[in-house]
Amino acid sequence: MRARSVVQAIVGLLLVATISSAAEDAKAPPDAFAAALAAMGIAEADLGYRPLGHWNRYPHPNTVPYVMPFFADLFAHPLDTYEFARTLGNAVEDALTPEALQGKPDALFRLGVVLATERRIGGFRAYSANLDPHPAADEPLLQALLALLERAGQAVPHGLTFGKPADEHQEDPVSTLRAELAKVPAPLHLPLAKLILNVMEARTWIDLGLRRVPQELRNAVFDTLPELANTTSDGSRYFPAIDDVARLLDEQSLWYGCLKALQATQDARRELGAVPPPAEGWPEFELRMESPWGTIVFDHHPTKDMEVDDPLLIVRIDSPGAVRGAAGATAPQRPLSVALLLDSAQQVGCAPDADLSTCRSAALASGVLGCGIVYASGDHPTMYRTRTWGMGAGLFGLGALIDEGGNDDYHMRAVGMGAGFFGAGLLLDAAGDDHYVLDEGDGQGMGGPGGIGVLADRSGNDSYYVEPDAAKAGRADYHADYKVATSNAQGAGIGRRGDGSDGHAWAGGLGVLIDVDGDDTYQSGDFSLGIGYWYGTGIVWDGGGNDTYRSVFYTQGAGAHFAIGALIDEGGNDAHLLQEHSGATLGFGWDVVNTFLIDRGEGNDRYEARIDSTGLATMRSNAFFLDEGGDDTYILDDGARGLGAADRQDIYATPGRTASFGFHVPQVGLFLDCGGKDTYLRRQKDGTLVPDAQARDGRTWQLQKKDPAARAAFNVSIGRDVTRGRIGFLDPWPARQPGRSALPTPQPSPLH
Repeated sequence: MRARSVVQAIVGLLLVATISSAAEDAKAPPDAFAAALAAMGIAEADLGYRPLGHWNRYPHPNTVPYVMPFFADLFAHPLDTYEFARTLGNAVEDALTPEALQGKPDALFRLGVVLATERRIGGFRAYSANLDPHPAADEPLLQALLALLERAGQAVPHGLTFGKPADEHQEDPVSTLRAELAKVPAPLHLPLAKLILNVMEARTWIDLGLRRVPQELRNAVFDTLPELANTTSDGSRYFPAIDDVARLLDEQSLWYGCLKALQATQDARRELGAVPPPAEGWPEFELRMESPWGTIVFDHHPTKDMEVDDPLLIVRIDSPGAVRGAAGATAPQRPLSVALLLDSAQQVGCAPDADLSTCRSAALASGVLGCGIVYASGDHPTMYRTRTWGMGAGLFGLGALIDEGGNDDYHMRAVGMGAGFFGAGLLLDAAGDDHYVLDEGDGQGMGGPGGIGVLADRSGNDSYYVEPDAAKAGRADYHADYKVATSNAQGAGIGRRGDGSDGHAWAGGLGVLIDVDGDDTYQSGDFSLGIGYWYGTGIVWDGGGNDTYRSVFYTQGAGAHFAIGALIDEGGNDAHLLQEHSGATLGFGWDVVNTFLIDRGEGNDRYEARIDSTGLATMRSNAFFLDEGGDDTYILDDGARGLGAADRQDIYATPGRTASFGFHVPQVGLFLDCGGKDTYLRRQKDGTLVPDAQARDGRTWQLQKKDPAARAAFNVSIGRDVTRGRIGFLDPWPARQPGRSALPTPQPSPLH
């Protein structure tokens, strides 16, 4: 009996323990992020920067032009960076699909607002582009073309005087145009007429936006294109025309026209795509008409290539031949250009075997002082080739390249694939396994001064490559002993640091690379993959999948000089592999920046660097490394700073004699890994890996607490691994599930 009682007691205790453990597991994990802040003696409200105008040597935003309207608030509240990035990703997830582009009438317009105007100039809230064309009941296409010619300043003469022909041998131009239009199948006339009328409406507003900019300044802006981008970050050359034009633009009118052009393009894609072809297929046809606003081409050719040098409007239907010359590209006297390629064009731009250095620049989806749009429908593969300023490049305007599907190949030298200076550049690819290559840099989501650049890819296993070898790309970076190129790419917000040259400092813009679904690879050199520089904001948001990131220095959630940088991955088994001297990475800050590397979900991730990484704050920065779960591996060189650390400088404790802002600016270095069985290794000089002496599961290291008695701003750090915990400020945003949105689409409020 006594033995049975003992057994029953043990079983009862085990049962209670099991129930208690299950109950504990059912509870939400503790907020490990809030606990880490508390351990350092600070709270969320203490994070970020609120600069004061009397701080000597601090480049206050009141004295730096073109600061983005969101920047000061995001700088002061760094944890909002996740929400800022996630909402961009959600917009792409919802609207950039073939189904949305074909079935939601305003999908492209809304993407234009969310990605190009809302965070730059405001004014538009994505209600409507307010297009309302009224084509003529009789001969709608003819009447639309005649109206365009008249609006463009080329009235078509009727050839009569005193009721008689002015010249009996002169052909009636209207009759000639009518005969040309007879080549275009009649069912296409009405949607083409609507497109022309909408293009006229867009052009009216673009002209209004540019009304104060004289032609000589427009020419001067185009003259800056060869050198503007590659002289920006170090301020090595000043272009006064840029400042002059920035003061003269009517941004709202210009962008109203650009948004109308986007909506007009999607409307035409849907309406023309809905016209059923004859049973025998479309007959071959081509209409080519010159106008003061540029060339208009409507055609269908199963085999013929097409070349246009001065395009206003190109519409190709089921024509797989190449598109050469210029497409969707503005010029000094042509501020609007649209190319709609319906199930067409396997090649766009220069020839696949051409030396890119001999190709035209600003010739493919380039919006300089206006709006340039290329829209390619269908799911066939397309090869895009151009030199510079293309594939979604904007300067004082919008350059947009939209591709619905197919395994596409994008290749250019520099400044494109989503690059914006004082405007916006968008490359939007809805589906397919795509390949993006920049031979130099400045793109794949690059926001230069006053600009927004976005590369957004909705689905597919994609690869993003920016040449890292300075011997091939040029642009050698001294941080890498001039062996690695400065990429300024893949989610890069880059300003003009003029404090060491001519004093013309221009705040960087917003550079974003968004990839929603797929197993993706990223490779670049220095200054890349979620990098902010000189008031710039650089963001990479990857919605999930097993991804590989390869880069070198100042990269993968990093920043320098008053900026914001973040790399956010929503899940999967990812590899972050730093090459060459590999450092300044994975949540690294230098000189008053907010930086993040956030990895969500339960993926088993690998992080390899050499120096200065993983939640390291230097020169008064806020640097965060946050991994939400999984069995992760961390590798750093022996003795290297990282894994949650903050540097120490004399100026942090003692005010400088004439410049004291370093005394007043707080610093936080934070590393946090939640859950999983993790491995922390140090690389020895001979390459062998040994366990880290401090970092391991369930431990805290490098804890530096706030001194409550100090007059100086705090300088704190922590490295921590918790076996169970959550990142509390992410609670409102459930981790995204690949292939579907984690949040329901909200119904519009009657108040909005």
